[in-house]
Amino acid sequence: MARLPSETVTKILSLQQQFLEKIDEAGLLEFILFEQFGETEETIPELEELQSIRERADSYYSRFYIILRRIYDAQPVASTDTLDLLTRYIDEADATIEAVEASIQDIKRNWNLP
Repeated sequence: MARLPSETVTKILSLQQQFLEKIDEAGLLEFILFEQFGETEETIPELEELQSIRERADSYYSRFYIILRRIYDAQPVASTDTLDLLTRYIDEADATIEAVEASIQDIKRNWNLP
C-alpha cells in the first residue's frame, strides 16, 4: 500500500470539504436567485455560472477521491506520474477555490443577496 504524508492527506481532505461547501453555497444561491428573480435574460448568465461552479467543484472533489484510491491501491508505491498528477490537482484546486469564491461573491453583490 502506497501512503502519502499525513499533511498531504489533510490538505486533500480540506480541499474536498471546501469543494463540497462551494457546491452547497452555489446551489443555495442558484435557488435563491431563481426564486426571487426567476429565469430572465438578466439572471440566465448568473444561473449558468452557478451551475458551472457546482460542476467544477464536483469535478475536483471527484478527482481527489479517485486519485487517492489509486495511490492507496498501488503496490508497492504509487507511480511518479500519479504523484505528479496529484500535485498538479492540488495546485489547480487552490486556484479554483479562489476563483469560485470570487464568482460567488460577485453574483451576491450583483443581486444584493446575503
